[in-house]
Amino acid sequence: MRRMTMAVLVLAALAACNPTVDEGIFGIGSSGGGSGGGAATHLVFTAQPVTTQATAAMASSVIVQAEDGVGAVDTSYSDVITLSFSANPDGGSLGGNFSVNAINGVATFSNLTVDKADTGYVLLAVSGALTTATSTKFTITP
Repeated sequence: MRRMTMAVLVLAALAACNPTVDEGIFGIGSSGGGSGGGAATHLVFTAQPVTTQATAAMASSVIVQAEDGVGAVDTSYSDVITLSFSANPDGGSLGGNFSVNAINGVATFSNLTVDKADTGYVLLAVSGALTTATSTKFTITP
């Protein structure tokens, strides 16, 4: 009888585990990577580009992070993340520091500029084999 009770307790503990996060029986992660337990698979814009005057630096930073399959930041990710145009309606040039190393899985682009006024610009973020991300549309004013 005692052996059966122990088996039921073990099965109950195993059933309580979340297999998508790989937390193990006691909630301790068993794989490397980010806070969600996995390595980065894709990029996400967490702070979008804003309307800005041509040639002026954007008033707020554009932020891109490397996330794992469950949407957690991979805090071990430190590769270069590069921005370019996905949509460039007027042939503008992207200026400032548009290639930066991620720090704890997050890349901050603090001095981006675009030299030509128009609407409908979209940025593309790329880094190695990760799935790319596109920003929302933004406007550059004269």
